Amino acid sequence: MESTSSGPASPDPAAARAALDSVTAMRARTAERVTSPWWYHAGLGLAMAGACLSISMRWASYGVPLFLILVPFALTVALKRSTGLSLDRYTSTPEARRLYGLYMLPVVVVAGIAMYLEWGAGVYGAVAVAGVPIGILTVVMGYRVDEALRADLRAGRERSGL
Repeated sequence: MESTSSGPASPDPAAARAALDSVTAMRARTAERVTSPWWYHAGLGLAMAGACLSISMRWASYGVPLFLILVPFALTVALKRSTGLSLDRYTSTPEARRLYGLYMLPVVVVAGIAMYLEWGAGVYGAVAVAGVPIGILTVVMGYRVDEALRADLRAGRERSGL
């Protein structure tokens, strides 16, 4: 059986340019839709501070699951309904991953020092006090991660499968 075509047709440069422009426009629209509302970052910051407070108040068995699992889950569900998109904003792009790592380093250091002070040195309330800078850092870095996520999406630097 012989084929009547002599091979693949040469691509039309105008059609290829239109397809690339369409992808670029879709990236820009997606980047704008992933912007988190103010309440998302504020809620995460309050959740981190609440978890620290619950540890100092000796309510960790209730507070930590509430503030570090249930509240972020509820905020993420509300965010998905608000934006119409669901993605892991902290690891979906290279710059977001880098910023998340930079965020986690001081959080772990501050929390570690506070836990030593509270349990090792007997300074009651040290973990609760540490919740303030941890909460503020969570809000600030949340906005920075959003900016990085948008820039990476516009530039096409997302993780494969996103």
